[in-house]
Amino acid sequence: MESTINSAKIMIIDDDVHMMDILSMVLQKYNYQVCSYTEPVSAVQKLKEEKFDILIVNYLIAPINGEKIVELVREFDKEIYIILMSVHKDLKPSIDTMKNLDIQAYFEKSSRFDQLIMLIQSGVKYIEQINRIKDMNLKLEKYLIDFANILLNTVGAKDHFTESHSQNVSKLAVEFGKRLNLSKEDLELLRLSGLFHDIGKIGIPDSILLKQGKLTNEEYETMKLHPIMGANIFGLSEVFKTLSPIILSHHERIDGKGYPNGLSGNDIPYLAKILAICDSFDAMISRRSYKESKTITFAIDQLIECSSTQFDKELVDKFVSYYNQDHSFITDIYPNNEL
Repeated sequence: MESTINSAKIMIIDDDVHMMDILSMVLQKYNYQVCSYTEPVSAVQKLKEEKFDILIVNYLIAPINGEKIVELVREFDKEIYIILMSVHKDLKPSIDTMKNLDIQAYFEKSSRFDQLIMLIQSGVKYIEQINRIKDMNLKLEKYLIDFANILLNTVGAKDHFTESHSQNVSKLAVEFGKRLNLSKEDLELLRLSGLFHDIGKIGIPDSILLKQGKLTNEEYETMKLHPIMGANIFGLSEVFKTLSPIILSHHERIDGKGYPNGLSGNDIPYLAKILAICDSFDAMISRRSYKESKTITFAIDQLIECSSTQFDKELVDKFVSYYNQDHSFITDIYPNNEL
């Protein structure tokens, strides 16, 4: 939410009704939107339902103290600017408490509110800077996605199978991730890493990328570089640095016999394990210039056979279970494939 000094939304949580009324009146004179609560549970619920810019909390409020209130709020809101206040100078929050709960300011209660107004104005300026940074990151994200799409289209122009494969893997990974109850952030990482996991193939020579027959050992070693190349494309960006380890590790194996780093077990990023299953599944049921497509049943059986060696067994079990419960999990993405 875009904030300005004259439009910030402020919540006050304090069991001192008289002080809270005075404080609300003072803040409203500065054109702030103020919402006051004496009961912490209702206040926290309101914060879950509605976006506020600044939270002012009495540190010694009962029955839930200010530290606990902030702890609860930080579970679902990492961005709200928090000011703790107390009338007791000797009972103010510790530096460790302020740091651990990401509390930005402390106000010692008094009849003068000049300092509090300055803290609030500093908070609003902080929020404005955060919003500017977010806008810049969104623009950077768009530019990088546009750039990656250009690279993907370049690969697709040479190898149509890589382009369609990436789109299918992205869709399948997201559908699988939804059934695993992953967060929106992780689903977006799966969508993007699925779409761009083979982007590094832009650096693979056409003689290898488009070869009709089996690759020689030397050619295969060159092909195995594509996760590194792809990870490097995204590793240079702060916005997409979380994509890099997923792309880098999508050919690693649970038994440590994968590439490029021979990772095994829990050393492989969780989202990369998901991507590996979806990547291999699509590769098996898709036609290539050098092979015919396999049936969905064949691919499912191969995943089971290779669980605990190539793939994470728990994830394969869930993938197969979701498919058995509802074939549309896969058939919606591959309507023309034979079961």
